[in-house]
Amino acid sequence: MALLMLDTDISSYVIRHRPASVAERFEHYASELCVSVVTAAELRFGAEKAARPELARLVEAYLARLAILDWTDAVTFHYARIRAALERAGKPIGNLDLMIASHAVAEEATVVTNNVRHFASVPGLKVEEWK
Repeated sequence: MALLMLDTDISSYVIRHRPASVAERFEHYASELCVSVVTAAELRFGAEKAARPELARLVEAYLARLAILDWTDAVTFHYARIRAALERAGKPIGNLDLMIASHAVAEEATVVTNNVRHFASVPGLKVEEWK
C-alpha cells in the first residue's frame, strides 16, 4: 500500500473549505492517508495563532482521521541529502516544506498538495495535486 502524505496546504484547504472532490478522495484512499508530524504542528500552530476554538476542534477532528508519522533519525539523512542538493542547484525551498518532502521520501510516500510548485524541485519526491 502506497502512503499519501498530505501537506499543510492541502490540509488547511480541506479543513477550511471541505471540497466535495477531495472528500471523495479521502474516502477512497482512507487507509493510505497520513501527515507528517511537521504538518500536524503547522496546523495546530495555525489554530492557536487564530485563537479560534472552532478551528482548533476542526484541526483535531481532521488529524484524528489520519496517521501522524513521527520525524525519525532516518529522515534526517534524507533531509541533509535533499537540502544540500537543492542548495547546490540554487533551488532552496522553505524549511518546513523541505522537512515534509524529506519525510515523504524517507517513507516512500507521495506528497499530496494543492501547491505543486513548492515541491517541484525536490529530487526523488513523488507529488500529486488535489484540488
